[in-house]
Amino acid sequence: MNLQYGSFFKYPRKAFKHLLSSIYPLIIKLYPLPKIKSIPETIDKILADQCSICRFGDGELLYVSEKRSLPFQKQDTRLRNYFIELLNSDHKHILIGLPVGFYSLSNLKSDSKTTWRAIISWTYPGVRKYLNPSKQYYNASMTRLYMDYQDTSHSSAWFKKVRSIWNKRDILLIEGEKSRLGVGNDLFNNANSIKRALGPAQNAFDQFDNLLNFASQQDKNNLVLLAMGPTAKPLCYELALQGFQAIDIGNLDVEYEWFLRGATEKIKIPGKYTSEAKEGRIVDDVQDEKYKSQIIARFINEN
Repeated sequence: MNLQYGSFFKYPRKAFKHLLSSIYPLIIKLYPLPKIKSIPETIDKILADQCSICRFGDGELLYVSEKRSLPFQKQDTRLRNYFIELLNSDHKHILIGLPVGFYSLSNLKSDSKTTWRAIISWTYPGVRKYLNPSKQYYNASMTRLYMDYQDTSHSSAWFKKVRSIWNKRDILLIEGEKSRLGVGNDLFNNANSIKRALGPAQNAFDQFDNLLNFASQQDKNNLVLLAMGPTAKPLCYELALQGFQAIDIGNLDVEYEWFLRGATEKIKIPGKYTSEAKEGRIVDDVQDEKYKSQIIARFINEN
């Protein structure tokens, strides 16, 4: 599966994906999937109990099971050990999210369904030893509410529900330097205020201690929203242990942008880091004075 990245192996990779997809029924019969709540149930739990959530995608699971570097995060033993600790953690108000493909394949687009069948067939046999079969997991795809679904009639209501998490709250947003969540749309218009701390777009774990030390000194009444790839998981976890409510919101803003545009494929969003879209990691600068005024700290890797 080291052929996952790069255009040279596009067609062999596609054939391999369909092969893996074909053995999915056997894999889940041999290895029953973990207990995961639905997306609405996950959001409702966060709202009802002011929980924090650390969300795992397929990349983080590969990072654990195969010690693989990702395109935007090199392998780091400390980060990987954090992932293993989180997956087995047992804190009442810190939810651990696994992707929607591990919950249900219903209503996913055909290609997304095939992709998740392949991911589970490849990843789950190796990663299941790091999971607790008796643990209740939640849905990491609470931030992916539009693009991968055949029927998107639920998307508007789901976005409205997830936005209610920060209704009239003061937000501390910890994000990659080119993520620019909420800039140019109304995602956070119902929040009371927004402050931003910027970290690196790639290899953000290099700045983990600096980001954690900074955030730890902020008012605990702030709702901490994190969008920093793999590094968001341990940051969210450590801040939640300190008494913050911390939500790893990942791709929510990009999904919202696609929803507002009625996009039918993953397109580049101008001025924002769009890692899953073609040329989406090439990001232009933006001239937005309101956004700039919200930035209170920067922790950027030196080139």
